[in-house]
Parts: sequence; C-alpha cells; structure tokens
Amino acid sequence: MGNQQNRNKRPTRAERRSAKATLTAFEQGLGDGFESNPQPRKERGSKPSKPAKPSSHAVMVGIKLDLTKSQKTVGNLIKSRDLLFIQGAAGAGKTMGILAEFVNQYLADSNKQLIVIRTPVEAGADKIGFLPNGLNDKIEPHFASAKDALNLLLGAGKVETDMNHRIHFKIPNYCLGSTWDNALVLIDEAQQIQPMIMKLLLERAGKNTKIVVAGDPTQLYVNDTTRNGLSNARSKFIDTDGVPFYPTVDWFDFPLEDSKTRSELAFTVVHAYNTKR
Repeated sequence: MGNQQNRNKRPTRAERRSAKATLTAFEQGLGDGFESNPQPRKERGSKPSKPAKPSSHAVMVGIKLDLTKSQKTVGNLIKSRDLLFIQGAAGAGKTMGILAEFVNQYLADSNKQLIVIRTPVEAGADKIGFLPNGLNDKIEPHFASAKDALNLLLGAGKVETDMNHRIHFKIPNYCLGSTWDNALVLIDEAQQIQPMIMKLLLERAGKNTKIVVAGDPTQLYVNDTTRNGLSNARSKFIDTDGVPFYPTVDWFDFPLEDSKTRSELAFTVVHAYNTKR
C-alpha cells in the first residue's frame, strides 16, 4: 500500500513518459488532440487504474466541434456512399462537415490518404501576377480555408507532419494520370472547374476511395460559361428529380438558412443576393 502511494507521487516519471507517448500517438495517426499521458482515476479503492487507450475518433483541439444537422447528414452519407455531390451557399459549413467525417476515417485507418483539390482561379478581373517560390508556396493561398479546418480537427502539428505524406493539397493539373487508392478526396469549390477537367478528376478514383464534390453553383469567381463542373457532373449522376442513377452515388443540398453557421450577417448577405426584387 505504501509503495503504491509513493508510485502515485512521481509526476517526474509521468513527464519522462510523455514524449514517448506523444510519439506513439502520432505513429498511430491520433493527432495533437489526445492527451499524451492521461492520469489514472483514483476510484474504487487506492489501486491506480491503467491509462486509457486513445480513441480512434477525431478529437477537436481546444474546442468541442458542434456539427449542424446538415453536417451530420453529410457525414452519414459519406459513410455509405462512394461519390457524393454537396451544394450549399457561402457559410453553410460544407467544407468543415465533409472534413470532420474524413478525419474520423483518416484517423481510424493509417493507410488512408486525405486529398483536397481546388483549381487556382483568381477572383474577378483583378490579377495579382505570378507568385514566387515553388509550387507549394504558389497554391497555399487557395487552400487556406481547408488547412485551417484540418488544423482545427487534427492539430497543426499533425497536419504539418502528414503534409505531402498522407495529406495532400493538389490542383487539377497535377492530378491527371494519377490513381487514388485508399483515399478520401474532396474536390472543393467544384463550380470553378471545367466539366472536362472534372470528368478527368473523377476518373482518378481507385480502390477503397471516396470522393466528395462540393461547391456553390452561384459562386463563380469569373464570368466564364465553360466552367461550373459541379452542376455538369451532378447531372451525369443524378436525374432532375434528385434520384441517383447509381446506388453508390448521392447528393445533398445545404438549406439557405445554414449560412447562419458562419454568422447572421453572412446569412443576410446570402439571402439578399438570392431574393428576386
């Protein structure tokens, strides 16, 4: 009994184990959100319990992520479908809802790759010119929102560790000719992609891969009628009554009110631009 009490009074031993436990968590793909050395509970007598094993589910870093009803619906659809088309107005929480489920599956399977694809379209007629340095530096501004979401879901350290190993940000030009096996693929802002390029991207799907095509058909950054691969691709897989042509394909539209997920002001703006006057 005395030895047990002395053993429980050794915080320095716990600190020595902390680094090793943290490395083990990372090797298992558990991210920054797990407590590296949880303290044993002192219940049911004086015997210290064994440290709890980390969960394989996504853990939020610093906050609890409260998903909306629509985001939960999207998560369930991702579980049961291989190809999913998601539409919704700005601020509805599309990307976060998709990545939240992707992260759960990513952490549960160390062989999974997480791929986010966006085309680097500049907004409007204003041009900022060529960006300096290498490819990663050039495309980084286009993936800022996706990276912010992953930092929240996985922790910035985990994202940096897995970047270009299991986590990939890609533009369409560098995807053609590839095969995506064991991958979770988000084609984000898909309305900016040309229909021909969208077809080529979807053809990259390999074994054990899920693809989510997401965007807002009304949110075109440029006046280019050759774009909007989101609507074009959806029409190939979903009929005009909303019935999928294939059992492994489905769709979901976020209601306009979900723009309140970002803020009340965002909803007001979206409502104003979607109301005929």
